[in-house]
Amino acid sequence: MSVRSLRPLFIAVMATILAVTSLTMAVARGQARVAGEIVICTGYGITTVTVDDEGHPTGPVHLCPDMVLGMMAALDTPPPVLTRPEGRVERIEASAPAPLRGSSVPQPRARDPPAFI
Repeated sequence: MSVRSLRPLFIAVMATILAVTSLTMAVARGQARVAGEIVICTGYGITTVTVDDEGHPTGPVHLCPDMVLGMMAALDTPPPVLTRPEGRVERIEASAPAPLRGSSVPQPRARDPPAFI
């Protein structure tokens, strides 16, 4: 077999793979959002059930392929180190604002809108 005869087969396989993977991403995007978890104590131990906004069980959590890479990158970064500020701390007092003085009543001018009588 020559390379030219395998090319249509390769194109068909790649198109099929693209179609199948796009369907799984569509299913992941359309999945019900998890609103919370309910912890139930049973005779076999503690069980956690994920629920939606209305309290209905949603089943196991499926990670959306769009966000998994970002989540993996976020887990790779080290947590920030919080330190106490050093040095002398002084309290700054804000001065009281100056009282506003009203201006005199404006006098109507020739080009002003009509005055109320």
